[in-house]
Amino acid sequence: MLKNYIKITFRNLWRNKMYSGLNIGGLALGMTASILLLLWVQNELRFDTYHQRASQIYRVTNTLKISPQDTWTWSNSPLIMGDFAQKQIPEIEKITRFQKPWSPLVFRVNDELFKESNVAYIDSTWFEVFDYAFVMGSPKVVFKDYNSIVLTQSKAKTFFGDAAAAIGQTIRLDSTDYVVKAIVRDNPAQSSFQFDLMLPIAALLKNPEDAANDRQWGNFNYQLFLQLVPGSSTKAVGAKLTNLFRTYKKDTHTIASLLPLTDIHFAKGFQRDELAIGNERTTQILGIVGLLILIIACINYVNLSTARASTRSKEVGIKKLIGAVRGRLFGQFLTESLVFTLLALCLTLALVELLLPFFNDFTRKQFVFTLSDPGVAGILLGTGLVTIFLSGIYPALLLSSFQPMQVLKGNQLLGTKTTHFRKALVILQFTISITLIIGTLGIFKQLRFIQTHDPGYAREGIFSFELPSDEVRNRTEREAFKTQLRSLTVLEGVTATSLPLENNPNSMAGNLEWKGKAEDFNPTVSALSVEPEFQPIFNLKLVEGRWFSHAVRMDTAHVILNEKAIKTLRLKPPYLGQAITFRGRTGQIIGIAKDFHFRNFHEAIAPAILFYDHSWQRTFYVKASLANTSRALAETEKVWKRLYPNQPFEYHFVEESFQRLHELERQTGTLFNLFAMIAILISCLGLFGLATYTVEVRTKEIGIRKVLGASVFHITSLISKDFVALILIAFAIASPLAWYALNRWLEDFAYKAHISGLTFGIGGLIALTVAILTVSTQAVRAANADPVKSLKNE
Repeated sequence: MLKNYIKITFRNLWRNKMYSGLNIGGLALGMTASILLLLWVQNELRFDTYHQRASQIYRVTNTLKISPQDTWTWSNSPLIMGDFAQKQIPEIEKITRFQKPWSPLVFRVNDELFKESNVAYIDSTWFEVFDYAFVMGSPKVVFKDYNSIVLTQSKAKTFFGDAAAAIGQTIRLDSTDYVVKAIVRDNPAQSSFQFDLMLPIAALLKNPEDAANDRQWGNFNYQLFLQLVPGSSTKAVGAKLTNLFRTYKKDTHTIASLLPLTDIHFAKGFQRDELAIGNERTTQILGIVGLLILIIACINYVNLSTARASTRSKEVGIKKLIGAVRGRLFGQFLTESLVFTLLALCLTLALVELLLPFFNDFTRKQFVFTLSDPGVAGILLGTGLVTIFLSGIYPALLLSSFQPMQVLKGNQLLGTKTTHFRKALVILQFTISITLIIGTLGIFKQLRFIQTHDPGYAREGIFSFELPSDEVRNRTEREAFKTQLRSLTVLEGVTATSLPLENNPNSMAGNLEWKGKAEDFNPTVSALSVEPEFQPIFNLKLVEGRWFSHAVRMDTAHVILNEKAIKTLRLKPPYLGQAITFRGRTGQIIGIAKDFHFRNFHEAIAPAILFYDHSWQRTFYVKASLANTSRALAETEKVWKRLYPNQPFEYHFVEESFQRLHELERQTGTLFNLFAMIAILISCLGLFGLATYTVEVRTKEIGIRKVLGASVFHITSLISKDFVALILIAFAIASPLAWYALNRWLEDFAYKAHISGLTFGIGGLIALTVAILTVSTQAVRAANADPVKSLKNE
């Protein structure tokens, strides 16, 4: 029986090639888009779940009440906290820690220099708590010596050409040679710990002064992970950790708590957290988009199948007359849907394999599509089952329900309800498509706003680089470097700051004193060390007062506040000349800077204090005219190599660094654009099929109208108007949905573009134009056909 069903299915498929192609192509395109998006979603949701003991592992987080006004939450903990916790809290099986350097480290391998960012200092217990696949070496002995180092396979190949050849080789960092003791497989894409080089914490603490400093309870420099005994209460452990602060630090303002390992990826609200890089809202949105595109593809199949139901009516009527029961007919048509879906699934597999490398390049991730992965197999199976259910059940029920006597009498089979249902599906399709189009336009409007919005300082022609970490404290050499750069005529300006202007994470509290300050009032401010050359290079605007000057010796004690700081500190006018103590030095407010952005647009401009102190300088900024940028870079690099021959010269343009702050949003916008286009394409495939069918059904009507003198335009309008009405209804439904979704997405931004009605109008117009063009191709072809041919046989 099944064999016969399959035979009939392929016979019908071959007989109706165009409709079969539209059905299979639409389903395949929808499933491909859905699978690619679901791979993204799965990757985000599975972060760190691959560790065998993931459910037992927690990170210690610390909430500090730094003032009645401000609370900070840190992902870091004191180094010494782990030692006391291990000894005093029985619920803890193991503890482990890591510290990631604040800036890249430079390693010397043979005679080559490598600047590496993915470096971590880890505990000897790290490989006992977290799962790593050791290619060479053993986790038990890897950190017996402080000068050991572990590399990933790819990094070992980069350094030594072959992973096997790396074992026993030496890598120099500063003045210490580290021996490669083990090679591990590259980090999975779903790992929060993207470390390519791992060194023991003991190497960080070999200097007695550094060790003593790190063992202070007030230094929160390490991320601390606990592996708990199964069934332990996280609240109880958190309370015991908090008591450690009470006992050893005499601190009543810090509260410790535990964050599950698998929640870290989407964690928010930390002062600094290099592990929390996910965006839960974006992940949810992309998952919904994937499901909606699949629904659009299934609607195509249902619409085309039900629209052409009358062409299968005689087949159903005759089969019922000769004894076929409805159950068997239902089975036949469901088998047909199953075959179509399986063919579409085969095409989907080929498309995913073909497109996955491009998708990986675009998203900068390493998705793997292999059926042996239960997650991937689940996505494929789930997508297939949803498609079969959505696209197969209704057409099979409808086709198997025809009554044989009604069929053979030639009565109308598809009633008003069926027609209305089909129209409702078209409306649903285009509602989804228009929502995605408007969403895409809204996202790009916000990105355009970010790109063109004045951050409060100049960006063009300015590039930056950081001094090597060992040279930051060497003021003499740093000033010599600065002097040599300023002697270059190709450069328009050189200045140095304590931290990057365009992304300054610094926050502090309790370091400011001024007249009239309440005793318990310690607001958080961001601090940035600058110098006199900073203002003309960045064209930072002053609302009042003056900038720092080399000619005024006391300027090293004076400060400049931004407008937000004036409000936050509740200062009363006149502001200029007010005494203020910062970092133990008393000076005056000499200027008020116009507010400027020093973080991304998700955060409101924070209060900032600018001060002039050579000892804090680390980040250099160089300005050159656009015509001389290449020459300026070359000349700067020459000076760098002369003074720092053992350090590679790496630079970033301020404009690029600023735009990188919103890389995820740009990626999301491009993905939305791509998948909105796919959604509208799939919708138009279905519309094309329905328009073709409509033309076939109304062939004689069109012929009669032409004979009676109807113009091509009149006939085209007649056929198109019903479809246009459906698109307009879809637009009316999509607009509030898109408005709600866009506003939810924009909630994450402190500064946002105004999404006007024009954006919605353009979205609707795009969908309407594409739909009219799709329908008109068939309508015009029908209107231009010879009416004699359509009327000659009955």
